[in-house]
Amino acid sequence: MKVLDVLEMSKGRKKGQRRIDLFRRENLETWILIFPPGDVQRMHNHPSDRSYYVLTGKGIMKGRNESHELKQGEIISIPAHEFYEGSNPFDEPMILLGNSHKATEEDVAKAGGQRNEIDDKTGKRVVFQHGGGQDMGVLADWN
Repeated sequence: MKVLDVLEMSKGRKKGQRRIDLFRRENLETWILIFPPGDVQRMHNHPSDRSYYVLTGKGIMKGRNESHELKQGEIISIPAHEFYEGSNPFDEPMILLGNSHKATEEDVAKAGGQRNEIDDKTGKRVVFQHGGGQDMGVLADWN
């Protein structure tokens, strides 16, 4: 077993760093996401289900057809392949505890890669084979 103080860990984040990995097990990943005031993610999806629990602050989780304001103590579940973006238009940082099961090969094949984003200029899907930020991504047409 391993115990971590995630709020203390969040204080040590590097400038521009949003995600801090906590545990990476064979079938489960757990991390924290830190959204400073004014921070916005790009609309993206993953090949596995995700859940986020709000540890501190508040923010917005927006899908393609819905939007939810989240506050401390609330949890949201995002199904695999569903596009979403997190943002914090408020004055205090929002810290989320996230977890996900490891995507199966079938999940990744269905998604076309580990992560997909929506390109702001073209509206097309950008496919990342190894997760956002680890490769340059490839523009793809919608299926």
